[in-house]
Amino acid sequence: MTNTIFRLQSHKFSTDNIQTTLVCSKCDEVFSKEFPLDLEGQTIEFKCPVCNSTGEADLPYKSAEEREELEEDFDEVEEEDGGEEFEEDY
Repeated sequence: MTNTIFRLQSHKFSTDNIQTTLVCSKCDEVFSKEFPLDLEGQTIEFKCPVCNSTGEADLPYKSAEEREELEEDFDEVEEEDGGEEFEEDY
């Protein structure tokens, strides 16, 4: 079992990953790390890039509201892209 905990300082969801800013409880250094969206809401284990100690972090998950907003954004982009393709055909 690991003794080091990586505290989540901030996070941002993108279409491909979760961009996080974490703080190592052992060396108190702040670092950024990206994780695949598949790991959303899970506790994961990895090494601190500064002091190389193994620790755990709880990754955030998107709220229902955030998911809905993201889906709406994708729909808007698809509509815009579809309109441009239509104009290019004629």
